[in-house]
Amino acid sequence: MGSMSSMRRVLIAAALVAPVLLAPVRGQAQDVLPLELAILSSRTMSGTAGDYVTIAGQIQNIGRTPVDGITTYLSLVDTENKLPVDLEDWSAEKGLYVGTIEPGQTFPLTWKLRFVKAGTYALIIVATAPASETPRVSKLTHFTVAPKRNLNPGNILPVALGTPLVIALILSLIVYRRQREAD
Repeated sequence: MGSMSSMRRVLIAAALVAPVLLAPVRGQAQDVLPLELAILSSRTMSGTAGDYVTIAGQIQNIGRTPVDGITTYLSLVDTENKLPVDLEDWSAEKGLYVGTIEPGQTFPLTWKLRFVKAGTYALIIVATAPASETPRVSKLTHFTVAPKRNLNPGNILPVALGTPLVIALILSLIVYRRQREAD
């Protein structure tokens, strides 16, 4: 009976101490941010290389406490080559600083994206905050970028047509001048 009583005291003590031991230390990162991210733009987008589109999304605090220092990012993957894409050319707005979101509050997110290269891609929104080492991500949005058909790539057509015309004009003037001097 004595051992049952001492075991009971240990379990009670463990139950009382566990929440204190397992609770995050003030300033220490939590495991999961109470945030929900969504891409509001079409779940499937398409366009042509060179087109500009607006990516609309939102972030919502689904927790009971404010979340501070939130920054959101776009992440883009080339699904054909299974490689991440550097957003350097795709968007000037890589990260959006949101700041603090109160419980239940929803905040809109908007990025301008330029389709740079033909292919198939997947896009997500990623949110980070100092309170967690684990980022939150939205569901994937897939899109296809068609190649741009251009009869004048690099605006070379005026040069390609203009250079022979200028040379022909100069040669014609030289011939005309020589004929006048000969007469």
